[in-house]
Amino acid sequence: MKYKSFFALCLALLCLCLALPACSDMGGLVSGVQAGVFPVEVNGVTINARPQRVAVLSPSLADVVLALGCDTQLAAGSEDCTQASLRDLNKLDPGDPEAIAGANPDLVLLDPASSGAEEALKEKGLTVLNITPAVDRQDFERLYAQVSSALTGDGAGYDAGISAAQNIFITLDDIKRIVPSDKVTTACYLYDLEGSGVTGDMFASTIMTYSGVTNIFQSLTGGQYDQETLRMQNPSIIFCPPGLKAELEGDSRFSDLQAVQGGRIVEMEPSLIERQGRTVVEAALEISAAAFPELLKENSMQVSDPADEINSAVSSAILSSALEEDDGVTYETLQEGDQGEEVFAMQTRLDELGYLDTEYDGHYGEYTAGCVKEFQKVNGLPETGIADSDTQKLLYSKLAKSKDGVNVTASPEPDGSPSPDPEASPSPEATATPEA
Repeated sequence: MKYKSFFALCLALLCLCLALPACSDMGGLVSGVQAGVFPVEVNGVTINARPQRVAVLSPSLADVVLALGCDTQLAAGSEDCTQASLRDLNKLDPGDPEAIAGANPDLVLLDPASSGAEEALKEKGLTVLNITPAVDRQDFERLYAQVSSALTGDGAGYDAGISAAQNIFITLDDIKRIVPSDKVTTACYLYDLEGSGVTGDMFASTIMTYSGVTNIFQSLTGGQYDQETLRMQNPSIIFCPPGLKAELEGDSRFSDLQAVQGGRIVEMEPSLIERQGRTVVEAALEISAAAFPELLKENSMQVSDPADEINSAVSSAILSSALEEDDGVTYETLQEGDQGEEVFAMQTRLDELGYLDTEYDGHYGEYTAGCVKEFQKVNGLPETGIADSDTQKLLYSKLAKSKDGVNVTASPEPDGSPSPDPEASPSPEATATPEA
């Protein structure tokens, strides 16, 4: 079996599993079992009841909350919680305790990086929970168990956290199993050129390991490297923040490194390796795609972007296998000439994802067909312009990609969509001739 199809199929199945929420509120149930028990004590902090209004002052902890499916409990977040699904969340300055208290949170989550506000928030009478980021695989389970217990209670909540952490590492295990193991690929992540980088005591180093590369700073601690270690270890690939590549290539101190000479400097947002929700899988995929582009190549001389090939292959594999194993929901095919609430619901979702940018009224015309076709193209589907069941499954799911290629939250089922407003102005399609 070719690497490309096998790689994509494994990741598609596992990513679909990860897309299922671990602790969404389902009428008092958590993951199909009774919700956890309160009061619960986490890190010496007693939480008396399930928190309904949580303020999260750490983008990494926000990522964990999203991975647990508990984002409905979030009432506010710090300004650096920039995840797409949190774009409408009330954003606060972590250094402004008055504003945070004004959001009336019944729990504030923060980590040591934002703990400067901890005492001031406690003085406001707020319940504040400081949770340390994970440093390795075992500690990852601790992190998830603590966050899940705080949000959904002891017992079932704790178990849901452990399960969510293990599911993420199942995906990382598969990535590690697929990347080449017959050679050592050395790498590093440089935050800057003056000694700040990813060392062995940081979780990002674990992500690198599961991506199939060896962190040359594995034996170092404290996020600091020295030029001698960098020169002696001579990495074959260097990762760095956006904007640092040109500076690195122009600095004579790094000119002899094989990564520089071979043009293997890859810019990657620091948030990818710092956030500890499902973002760790995205980071591992980017690292492995950059380090082992041969995994994504078939017998072709065509030059392509490995990340784009991953996205396309994963989308195709999801449709061919994983979506067939959903909750049994099927959709009636919609196409040009159809009209009604189902079409209106689909147009609403297309509008939400950025594909449809004009008024709509539940009439499936040529313009809507073009929007459907564009959605299919971005999401790796056959470009037919016909909204068959697979197209609608993906359209309403958390796996749907917006027009700019970003995953967004799932949409409500079509049955819950509003009916067309009879007073609304007709869309261009409403007045089109049947042949249009």
